Amino acid sequence: MTSQSEPVDTGAYIRTSTLFAEKRKVLAPQAVADLAQDIVRRVSSMKHPSRQDPDGEVSDARISALCDALVQSSPAASLQFILDREAEGIGHETILYGYLAAAARMLGARWDADEIGFSEVILGTGHLYSLLRAIQAYHPVKPQSEFSRKTALFAVVPGETHNFGVRLAAETFREAGWRIDLKVDLNHDDLVAHARQTEPSVIGLSLSTEERLAPLAKLVIALRLVIPAAIIGVAPALNMTDEILRKVADIDAVFRDARIAVRDLDWMHQLRV
Repeated sequence: MTSQSEPVDTGAYIRTSTLFAEKRKVLAPQAVADLAQDIVRRVSSMKHPSRQDPDGEVSDARISALCDALVQSSPAASLQFILDREAEGIGHETILYGYLAAAARMLGARWDADEIGFSEVILGTGHLYSLLRAIQAYHPVKPQSEFSRKTALFAVVPGETHNFGVRLAAETFREAGWRIDLKVDLNHDDLVAHARQTEPSVIGLSLSTEERLAPLAKLVIALRLVIPAAIIGVAPALNMTDEILRKVADIDAVFRDARIAVRDLDWMHQLRV
Protein backbone atom coordinates (compact mmCIF):
# COMPACT_ATOMS: atom_id res chain seq x y z
CA MET A 1 0.00 0.00 0.00
CA THR A 2 1.11 3.56 -0.63
CA SER A 3 1.09 6.23 2.02
CA GLN A 4 -0.14 9.77 1.71
CA SER A 5 1.49 12.88 3.14
CA GLU A 6 -1.83 14.64 3.75
CA PRO A 7 -5.35 13.32 4.40
CA VAL A 8 -8.31 14.04 2.18
CA ASP A 9 -9.20 17.74 2.43
CA THR A 10 -12.76 17.53 3.75
CA GLY A 11 -13.24 21.28 3.44
CA ALA A 12 -12.37 21.19 -0.25
CA TYR A 13 -14.74 18.26 -0.70
CA ILE A 14 -17.67 20.10 0.84
CA ARG A 15 -16.93 23.31 -1.09
CA THR A 16 -16.71 21.46 -4.40
CA SER A 17 -19.86 19.44 -3.69
CA THR A 18 -21.75 22.65 -2.90
CA LEU A 19 -20.46 24.28 -6.09
CA PHE A 20 -21.52 21.30 -8.17
CA ALA A 21 -25.01 21.42 -6.65
CA GLU A 22 -25.25 25.05 -7.78
CA LYS A 23 -24.54 23.97 -11.35
CA ARG A 24 -27.72 21.88 -11.29
CA LYS A 25 -29.69 25.01 -10.38
CA VAL A 26 -28.15 27.30 -13.01
CA LEU A 27 -27.46 25.13 -16.06
CA ALA A 28 -29.97 23.44 -18.35
CA PRO A 29 -30.51 19.68 -17.75
CA GLN A 30 -28.80 18.75 -21.03
CA ALA A 31 -25.77 20.85 -20.14
CA VAL A 32 -25.53 19.11 -16.77
CA ALA A 33 -25.84 15.73 -18.49
CA ASP A 34 -23.01 16.65 -20.88
CA LEU A 35 -20.93 17.68 -17.89
CA ALA A 36 -21.60 14.37 -16.12
CA GLN A 37 -20.76 12.38 -19.23
CA ASP A 38 -17.43 14.18 -19.62
CA ILE A 39 -16.52 13.53 -15.98
CA VAL A 40 -17.31 9.81 -16.30
CA ARG A 41 -15.30 9.58 -19.51
CA ARG A 42 -12.24 11.33 -18.14
CA VAL A 43 -12.16 9.75 -14.69
CA SER A 44 -12.80 6.29 -16.16
CA SER A 45 -9.67 6.61 -18.27
CA MET A 46 -7.37 7.79 -15.45
CA LYS A 47 -4.23 5.67 -15.24
CA HIS A 48 -1.23 5.75 -12.97
CA PRO A 49 1.55 7.75 -14.69
CA SER A 50 4.19 5.08 -14.09
CA ARG A 51 2.41 1.82 -13.23
CA GLN A 52 -0.22 -0.10 -15.15
CA ASP A 53 -2.05 -1.43 -12.09
CA PRO A 54 -2.96 0.38 -8.87
CA ASP A 55 -1.09 -0.57 -5.73
CA GLY A 56 -3.27 -3.00 -3.78
CA GLU A 57 -6.28 -5.13 -4.57
CA VAL A 58 -9.68 -3.50 -5.05
CA SER A 59 -12.69 -5.81 -5.04
CA ASP A 60 -15.76 -5.41 -7.22
CA ALA A 61 -17.88 -5.46 -4.06
CA ARG A 62 -16.07 -2.41 -2.71
CA ILE A 63 -16.35 -0.56 -6.02
CA SER A 64 -20.08 -1.31 -6.03
CA ALA A 65 -20.33 -0.01 -2.45
CA LEU A 66 -18.55 3.19 -3.50
CA CYS A 67 -20.96 3.65 -6.41
CA ASP A 68 -23.88 3.20 -4.02
CA ALA A 69 -22.38 5.90 -1.78
CA LEU A 70 -21.73 8.27 -4.70
CA VAL A 71 -25.38 8.39 -5.74
CA GLN A 72 -26.69 9.24 -2.27
CA SER A 73 -28.27 12.68 -1.94
CA SER A 74 -25.94 13.62 0.91
CA PRO A 75 -22.24 14.11 0.08
CA ALA A 76 -21.33 12.60 3.46
CA ALA A 77 -21.62 8.96 2.33
CA SER A 78 -18.97 9.24 -0.40
CA LEU A 79 -16.60 11.15 1.83
CA GLN A 80 -16.97 8.65 4.66
CA PHE A 81 -16.23 5.75 2.31
CA ILE A 82 -12.90 7.33 1.35
CA LEU A 83 -12.07 8.30 4.92
CA ASP A 84 -12.65 4.69 5.93
CA ARG A 85 -10.23 3.52 3.25
CA GLU A 86 -7.66 6.02 4.51
CA ALA A 87 -8.13 4.69 8.04
CA GLU A 88 -7.33 1.21 6.71
CA GLY A 89 -4.01 2.53 5.41
CA ILE A 90 -4.98 2.59 1.74
CA GLY A 91 -2.97 5.25 -0.07
CA HIS A 92 -4.20 7.99 -2.34
CA GLU A 93 -2.80 6.41 -5.50
CA THR A 94 -4.91 3.29 -4.91
CA ILE A 95 -7.93 5.44 -4.08
CA LEU A 96 -7.48 7.47 -7.26
CA TYR A 97 -6.57 4.83 -9.81
CA GLY A 98 -8.11 1.81 -8.13
CA TYR A 99 -11.30 3.05 -6.50
CA LEU A 100 -12.36 6.30 -8.20
CA ALA A 101 -11.46 5.36 -11.78
CA ALA A 102 -13.17 1.98 -11.40
CA ALA A 103 -16.21 3.59 -9.75
CA ALA A 104 -16.51 6.00 -12.70
CA ARG A 105 -16.54 3.04 -15.09
CA MET A 106 -19.18 1.23 -13.02
CA LEU A 107 -21.25 4.40 -12.69
CA GLY A 108 -21.15 4.83 -16.47
CA ALA A 109 -22.14 1.20 -17.01
CA ARG A 110 -25.09 1.55 -14.63
CA TRP A 111 -26.13 4.72 -16.46
CA ASP A 112 -25.95 3.00 -19.87
CA ALA A 113 -27.98 0.06 -18.54
CA ASP A 114 -30.63 2.40 -17.07
CA GLU A 115 -29.96 0.97 -13.61
CA ILE A 116 -29.71 4.51 -12.23
CA GLY A 117 -31.63 7.61 -13.22
CA PHE A 118 -30.55 11.09 -14.30
CA SER A 119 -30.62 12.59 -10.81
CA GLU A 120 -28.49 9.77 -9.41
CA VAL A 121 -25.95 10.14 -12.21
CA ILE A 122 -25.62 13.86 -11.54
CA LEU A 123 -25.21 13.28 -7.81
CA GLY A 124 -22.68 10.52 -8.45
CA THR A 125 -20.52 12.48 -10.85
CA GLY A 126 -20.61 15.55 -8.63
CA HIS A 127 -19.43 13.58 -5.61
CA LEU A 128 -16.84 11.78 -7.72
CA TYR A 129 -15.36 15.04 -8.97
CA SER A 130 -15.43 16.50 -5.46
CA LEU A 131 -13.44 13.55 -4.11
CA LEU A 132 -10.82 14.04 -6.80
CA ARG A 133 -10.50 17.72 -5.90
CA ALA A 134 -10.19 16.87 -2.21
CA ILE A 135 -7.31 14.44 -2.50
CA GLN A 136 -4.25 16.62 -2.21
CA ALA A 137 -1.88 13.83 -3.36
CA TYR A 138 -3.59 14.03 -6.76
CA HIS A 139 -1.85 17.36 -7.32
CA PRO A 140 1.47 16.58 -9.01
CA VAL A 141 4.58 18.10 -7.48
CA LYS A 142 6.62 19.86 -10.13
CA PRO A 143 10.34 20.45 -9.87
CA GLN A 144 10.97 23.88 -8.35
CA SER A 145 12.79 25.21 -11.41
CA GLU A 146 9.97 24.19 -13.75
CA PHE A 147 6.99 25.26 -11.66
CA SER A 148 8.52 28.62 -10.80
CA ARG A 149 8.39 29.73 -14.43
CA LYS A 150 5.61 32.21 -15.09
CA THR A 151 3.86 30.34 -17.89
CA ALA A 152 0.22 30.75 -18.83
CA LEU A 153 -2.21 29.32 -21.34
CA PHE A 154 -4.69 31.93 -22.55
CA ALA A 155 -7.70 30.72 -24.51
CA VAL A 156 -11.26 31.54 -25.41
CA VAL A 157 -14.04 29.24 -24.23
CA PRO A 158 -14.82 26.90 -27.16
CA GLY A 159 -17.59 28.36 -29.28
CA GLU A 160 -16.64 31.98 -28.57
CA THR A 161 -16.09 34.20 -31.60
CA HIS A 162 -14.60 37.26 -29.87
CA ASN A 163 -10.88 37.04 -29.17
CA PHE A 164 -9.63 40.64 -29.23
CA GLY A 165 -9.72 40.91 -25.43
CA VAL A 166 -7.70 37.76 -24.80
CA ARG A 167 -5.13 38.81 -27.42
CA LEU A 168 -4.73 42.19 -25.71
CA ALA A 169 -4.40 40.52 -22.29
CA ALA A 170 -1.75 38.17 -23.67
CA GLU A 171 0.36 41.12 -24.80
CA THR A 172 -0.02 42.80 -21.40
CA PHE A 173 1.22 39.68 -19.66
CA ARG A 174 4.11 39.22 -22.07
CA GLU A 175 5.23 42.77 -21.36
CA ALA A 176 5.22 41.85 -17.65
CA GLY A 177 7.57 38.92 -18.23
CA TRP A 178 5.12 36.05 -18.60
CA ARG A 179 5.43 33.33 -21.24
CA ILE A 180 2.00 33.23 -22.86
CA ASP A 181 0.65 30.39 -24.99
CA LEU A 182 -2.37 31.86 -26.81
CA LYS A 183 -5.03 29.56 -28.27
CA VAL A 184 -8.19 30.98 -29.83
CA ASP A 185 -9.40 28.28 -32.19
CA LEU A 186 -9.33 24.95 -30.32
CA ASN A 187 -12.38 22.86 -29.50
CA HIS A 188 -13.02 21.44 -26.02
CA ASP A 189 -11.11 18.18 -26.34
CA ASP A 190 -8.18 19.71 -28.22
CA LEU A 191 -7.81 22.51 -25.68
CA VAL A 192 -7.85 20.07 -22.75
CA ALA A 193 -5.33 17.82 -24.52
CA HIS A 194 -3.07 20.83 -25.17
CA ALA A 195 -3.21 21.84 -21.50
CA ARG A 196 -2.34 18.30 -20.45
CA GLN A 197 0.68 18.30 -22.74
CA THR A 198 2.02 21.77 -21.89
CA GLU A 199 1.10 21.91 -18.16
CA PRO A 200 0.89 25.70 -17.73
CA SER A 201 0.99 27.09 -14.21
CA VAL A 202 -1.86 29.49 -15.03
CA ILE A 203 -4.85 29.15 -17.37
CA GLY A 204 -6.78 32.27 -18.36
CA LEU A 205 -10.10 31.85 -20.15
CA SER A 206 -12.07 34.51 -22.01
CA LEU A 207 -15.88 34.52 -21.93
CA SER A 208 -17.86 37.17 -23.77
CA THR A 209 -21.42 35.98 -23.28
CA GLU A 210 -23.45 34.30 -20.54
CA GLU A 211 -24.71 31.79 -23.11
CA ARG A 212 -21.30 30.08 -22.93
CA LEU A 213 -21.48 29.40 -19.17
CA ALA A 214 -22.17 25.70 -19.68
CA PRO A 215 -19.13 25.17 -21.95
CA LEU A 216 -17.05 27.15 -19.44
CA ALA A 217 -18.12 24.91 -16.55
CA LYS A 218 -17.41 21.78 -18.57
CA LEU A 219 -14.01 23.08 -19.69
CA VAL A 220 -12.87 24.07 -16.20
CA ILE A 221 -13.76 20.68 -14.73
CA ALA A 222 -11.90 18.90 -17.53
CA LEU A 223 -8.87 21.12 -16.98
CA ARG A 224 -8.98 20.44 -13.23
CA LEU A 225 -8.91 16.72 -13.94
CA VAL A 226 -5.86 16.83 -16.21
CA ILE A 227 -3.81 19.63 -14.60
CA PRO A 228 -5.12 20.10 -11.04
CA ALA A 229 -2.29 22.33 -9.82
CA ALA A 230 -3.01 25.11 -12.34
CA ILE A 231 -4.47 28.45 -11.30
CA ILE A 232 -7.57 29.03 -13.43
CA GLY A 233 -9.13 32.44 -13.97
CA VAL A 234 -11.85 33.84 -16.22
CA ALA A 235 -12.13 37.21 -17.94
CA PRO A 236 -15.90 37.70 -18.47
CA ALA A 237 -18.07 40.17 -20.32
CA LEU A 238 -18.67 43.46 -18.51
CA ASN A 239 -22.34 42.67 -17.84
CA MET A 240 -21.60 39.34 -16.13
CA THR A 241 -21.32 39.22 -12.35
CA ASP A 242 -18.62 37.45 -10.37
CA GLU A 243 -21.39 35.67 -8.47
CA ILE A 244 -22.80 33.83 -11.48
CA LEU A 245 -19.32 32.81 -12.63
CA ARG A 246 -18.38 31.41 -9.23
CA LYS A 247 -21.69 29.58 -8.96
CA VAL A 248 -21.08 27.76 -12.22
CA ALA A 249 -17.32 27.36 -12.64
CA ASP A 250 -14.68 25.93 -10.29
CA ILE A 251 -12.32 28.88 -10.80
CA ASP A 252 -9.70 30.62 -8.68
CA ALA A 253 -10.17 34.19 -9.91
CA VAL A 254 -12.23 36.56 -12.03
CA PHE A 255 -10.18 39.04 -14.09
CA ARG A 256 -11.67 42.43 -14.93
CA ASP A 257 -8.49 44.32 -15.87
CA ALA A 258 -5.37 42.83 -17.43
CA ARG A 259 -2.87 44.92 -15.46
CA ILE A 260 -4.58 44.16 -12.16
CA ALA A 261 -4.68 40.51 -13.21
CA VAL A 262 -0.90 40.56 -13.74
CA ARG A 263 -0.43 41.81 -10.18
CA ASP A 264 -2.88 39.32 -8.70
CA LEU A 265 -1.48 36.35 -10.61
CA ASP A 266 2.09 37.27 -9.71
CA TRP A 267 1.01 37.08 -6.07
CA MET A 268 -1.00 33.85 -6.48
CA HIS A 269 1.82 32.25 -8.44
CA GLN A 270 4.35 33.05 -5.72
CA LEU A 271 2.14 31.35 -3.16
CA ARG A 272 2.18 28.16 -5.23
CA VAL A 273 5.96 28.09 -5.84
